[in-house]
Amino acid sequence: MTRLRRHQRLSDGEQSREFKVQQLLGHGDWSQLFGLSGDLWLEIGTGKDTHIIDRASRFDGDLHVGIEQCRKKFEMTLRKAETLNCGDNLKFLHADAFDAIDPLFADNYLAGAFILFPDPWPKTRHARRRLLQSSFLTMVARKLRPGAPLEIRTDDPSYANQALASLEEIESLVSRTGEDPWLYQPLDLENHVETLFEKRFLSRGQPIHHFYLQKTEDVAVS
Repeated sequence: MTRLRRHQRLSDGEQSREFKVQQLLGHGDWSQLFGLSGDLWLEIGTGKDTHIIDRASRFDGDLHVGIEQCRKKFEMTLRKAETLNCGDNLKFLHADAFDAIDPLFADNYLAGAFILFPDPWPKTRHARRRLLQSSFLTMVARKLRPGAPLEIRTDDPSYANQALASLEEIESLVSRTGEDPWLYQPLDLENHVETLFEKRFLSRGQPIHHFYLQKTEDVAVS
């Protein structure tokens, strides 16, 4: 017999870290929503990882928002943020990134974005769910301000090649790694924040594909 687990209610502190989609629609002023000033960084698909928590603690002058579709993973991350006593510069959004990013974030607004180890959805019937496709990445690029970075990481070689093909279609994003399509080591080790997945893969000797992109200064995104 399968034992049913009782849903654990979020504490007041954990609930305070969640932005609701309805409170964000039409608002636009993220500094006012946070009650803090600072550049806004977005992590798309936080899962239950601590990357954005660690980054918000390390770069406490920046504002951070993590978006996650799976409610269970979302709540796990809320609890981790509260347990680790993360500052008020970190909030979370439970939503589908495909639907939420465009209406919630103004064009040319984000200081930077991360897409770290997204599910490759290898089956053809799931292709529309892949984050690393040109239509989705074009939308993300539109939200970045000129000069802002986009960092992508994946352990899947096939998905890395798919991502590369998608990125080559987007004129508003340029690589920061010269002739190399990706790196197998972090570009800036001093400021690099590892994910839990990354630590696990590295312990197995599994290579990581690091993409470092930047929003161009002079190409408009349609």
